[in-house]
Amino acid sequence: MNDLRLSIRQTYASIGIDTQQTTQRMESPRGDLEIEQPKAAMNFSSTKPQLLIDSSEAQHALAKGPHLEWKSYINGQMKQAFLQQLVEKVAEGHRLADITNPANAFAEIAYGRAHQQNYIDYQPAIPGVDNVRLSYDPGRIDTVIEPQRVDLRYTPHKPDIQVDFGKIEIYLKHKNTIDIQVTTYDIYH
Repeated sequence: MNDLRLSIRQTYASIGIDTQQTTQRMESPRGDLEIEQPKAAMNFSSTKPQLLIDSSEAQHALAKGPHLEWKSYINGQMKQAFLQQLVEKVAEGHRLADITNPANAFAEIAYGRAHQQNYIDYQPAIPGVDNVRLSYDPGRIDTVIEPQRVDLRYTPHKPDIQVDFGKIEIYLKHKNTIDIQVTTYDIYH
């Protein structure tokens, strides 16, 4: 007996995918930096040092000072010297008038005058190491500094970015198929 037979054959579709990756290039050039530093304004002022030497007292001690000063020093002592000599003359007169004194008044007065100190001091100062006066003024230095600001200028540059976009290509590699056939066959055969 001949029967019909149905046979169905199927193939599946296949898809192909091709990809190309995205590439990216970046360049970032350095920015321009300009720095300016103006010089600071500086002003200096100074006073000269001074050394003062006062040797007038040493000159007086050596009797080499100015003549008018020395003479005025001597003349300033005259009144006191006169009064002191007047007192001594009065005292000598009293000694000579005292006849009851057994000692020889004339010999004592003569001896006293021979060894008498001078009433006038002709040396206005005593010589010594402290007669010269020194004074030193080192002066001053004034410094005025005015700082200046730093001038910074920066110019950035844009980065250069290039992108090559990738691709995706999707295509049908094999079509799907369905094959349907009706055939006869003998069961006993």
